[in-house]
Amino acid sequence: MQHPNFETRHPLQQEEQETGYDPLQNYNRNRDRGSLDSTDESTLQSYGKEWDDLFQNSNYLARIRQAGINGRLRSSRFRSVCWKLYLDVLPEDKTQWISRTKELRAQYEKIKETHITNPRKAAGKQDLVVNNPLSQDEGSLWNKFFQDKELRSMIKQDVLRTFPEMLFFQEEDVRTKLTDILFCYARENEQLLYKQGMHELLAPIVFVLHCDHQAFQHASETANPSEEMKVLLDPKFHEHDAYAMFSLLMETAEPWFSSFEREVRKGKEEMLTSIPFARPQDSGPSVAIVTKVNRIQDQLVKKHDIELYMHLNRLEIAPQIYGIRWVRLLFGREFPLQDLLVVWDALFADSITLDLVDYVFVAMLLYIRDALIASNFQTCLGLLMHYPPIGDIHSLLLKALFLRDPKNNPRPVNYQFQQNLDYYKTRGADFVNKTRASTKVAPLNINKVSSSLLNFGRKLIAPMGGGSSGISPINSEVISALPPQAQVPRPLAEPPSCTNPTNTQMKSQPYPQTQHQHRLLKSESMPIKAIFATVLPLSLSLSSFGLLKP
Repeated sequence: MQHPNFETRHPLQQEEQETGYDPLQNYNRNRDRGSLDSTDESTLQSYGKEWDDLFQNSNYLARIRQAGINGRLRSSRFRSVCWKLYLDVLPEDKTQWISRTKELRAQYEKIKETHITNPRKAAGKQDLVVNNPLSQDEGSLWNKFFQDKELRSMIKQDVLRTFPEMLFFQEEDVRTKLTDILFCYARENEQLLYKQGMHELLAPIVFVLHCDHQAFQHASETANPSEEMKVLLDPKFHEHDAYAMFSLLMETAEPWFSSFEREVRKGKEEMLTSIPFARPQDSGPSVAIVTKVNRIQDQLVKKHDIELYMHLNRLEIAPQIYGIRWVRLLFGREFPLQDLLVVWDALFADSITLDLVDYVFVAMLLYIRDALIASNFQTCLGLLMHYPPIGDIHSLLLKALFLRDPKNNPRPVNYQFQQNLDYYKTRGADFVNKTRASTKVAPLNINKVSSSLLNFGRKLIAPMGGGSSGISPINSEVISALPPQAQVPRPLAEPPSCTNPTNTQMKSQPYPQTQHQHRLLKSESMPIKAIFATVLPLSLSLSSFGLLKP
């Protein structure tokens, strides 16, 4: 289902800042012309030098990590190789790069051969009773074919909407690659399958590989690339390399798409059950993603800007409304593609666990904090769902690094969003209206409460017997459930003072049956609304400490 706020380019963005501008389009134009100018010649001469500067140093991995964090890969022609190193697609040992690359490509060939099948090619190899278009047998290739067709159709719908303003993603060959990669990943991960949004994590990877392949082909016309370049940047394996990078990225991002709470693990497949006494928002799309965005707002935002935190809470803007999209897509809809690639450079270079995501999240909120605090509910939603353009994306990353580790990162120059809130007020109102139109919430009926809650309320409201402590109404349910001849009360706790002379006698004598029945009848005669109003606050406080069980 298409997101109601689907946009990849912000409406206020200037036209000259084209989203997804291909930095190598001049290469393609010149190659078609069959001529090279002096600028291109110098560019080709620097191609090998750039490779050496990035990867020939003994401490090269730390250097390229720092380059990614500092935004120095924006115009790099080897960004895809750096990403492979960040995501552990390639090992640190450069002597293993070629063998590892060929191994991953062979694995994808096998995966694709296993999952993308054509039942017509298997005609005559299987029993026609099982292998026919009408068969529902689990082993039937036709049955599997129709199931796969349904999954591919769902993936295709999202692929068609991927970066619609970019011609590259409108090419049928590119769309086929995206669909095949996502389909194979879904079949290899049957517990997760395909979830909407995965295509927006895959698309930038495919685009970065495409740019590097174009640069390699252009450089190969006049230069003699090394064997490593020829293997790593071979355009024939565009799809294979994209699948390997996407699969390893999803090892970190998988819990954000899953409907189950999963342990942070390497290789574990154990799924946990739902959390008892969870808040309503915790039972949403994914326990892991909801927990993450709640922690960011409740802890990090509160720590760094208490005023903004209190304002969002006062307006009751839950972080799930906007934060799930921010985190799942790694801010893919909040920035133009060229800025997004710079953000991903830093996220991947920092850590494969993507820990910097939390602080980029906070930095984005602080960038628009003045506008948020000065706005009402609708305008705040407009700002959060349609994030305003940022002039310098690197300043946002510097802010995120400073928030995480102020001792080792310099304080960045203050920057703020230049307020023009009329547009966001309108978009916020549109979002609220769409949400109201698509969501019908049943009115709360306080008369429909669970029997366990009613029983608990009757115990609390029931009058206490003479000389008995506050525990006796709770125990009365157990006593009333026994036969009349077995209704002997258990010894009660000693009162704080011995002012009642008949206290000793009451311990040895049973309660009168009429008094016990009178207490129950009186508690049952209480209005349900009164019970609900009395019990609900106490039951919530008890449940938060684990003292009350359903």
